[in-house]
Amino acid sequence: MPIRLDERLYAIASLVKGGSVADIGCDHGKLAYYLVATDRASKVIATDISERSLQKARDLVLENGAEELVDIRLGDGLSPIESGEVDVVVIAGLGGDVISDIISRAHAEGKRFASYILSPNTHPEKVRRALMSVGQKINFDSAVECAGKLYALIASSEGEQSLSELEIEFGAFLKSDADFAVRAEKELKYIEGLRASGVVSDKLAKRAEMLKTALKECKSER
Repeated sequence: MPIRLDERLYAIASLVKGGSVADIGCDHGKLAYYLVATDRASKVIATDISERSLQKARDLVLENGAEELVDIRLGDGLSPIESGEVDVVVIAGLGGDVISDIISRAHAEGKRFASYILSPNTHPEKVRRALMSVGQKINFDSAVECAGKLYALIASSEGEQSLSELEIEFGAFLKSDADFAVRAEKELKYIEGLRASGVVSDKLAKRAEMLKTALKECKSER
């Protein structure tokens, strides 16, 4: 029987359209099991660096008779996965710097994968930049809200792509993202509140200017 996922994991699962999947940093294996239980994936390789987490994933799989469909492996990043062994690589719940490093290291080792579905906790811009550097083209770039927080959700497939600095920072489809203006205005208001309270930061000032520029470009396109 399928289990219930939170909004973020459900959004990730909805982007899986079949084939084999590697769930990197699978934690307790909920997404991996859900994908095979709902026939969204034919097979899942679920990996994690934590043996304790993997044991919980094994228990979930065994309890539901899915051990032939979910392969549990211990290891760091994409090290337990062979090049081309799966159709899509899923990595969620890690920082963007960590995810980008996993992607880049695998590419440097000669590993190639057809597509990625990524949801970083932080620094989605680093993930977008890493995808471009390994020959991946972003074809989905949005945000999902979970437990009161917004998380980037990015999907890619093999191909070349050139993004502007604003698209790298705020999203590959920035100009057509109807929700971007709302998110940008909210963030600007937050930054202005910090500055009004006496917080002085060059980083905040630069972020505010980038948001204003992005908003201006979006409005000029509509």
